[in-house]
Amino acid sequence: MPAWQVALTPAAGRQIDRLRGVDLMAIRGVILALADEPRPPGASKLAGTRDLWRVRVRIEGQPWRIVYQLRTREHLVLITRVAHRGEGTYRQL
Repeated sequence: MPAWQVALTPAAGRQIDRLRGVDLMAIRGVILALADEPRPPGASKLAGTRDLWRVRVRIEGQPWRIVYQLRTREHLVLITRVAHRGEGTYRQL
């Protein structure tokens, strides 16, 4: 059983719903892995935030970002954004 629960904000759910094929499978795999290790190698805390993290995902040479909030008391990884890098990934966080 995973140590952490993973949930999506409605916006992140909509972003994932738009993914297809290889992109969807890769992003889903990284998100599921966050349940076992919410701070995987390469994950970084976002500067200027209290509890937001990001993990980089490269799919067929394209850079993607998964932005998430760690709620340590609840053991919850809340996915807030899934976006192709450059689509305003870090805007309005």
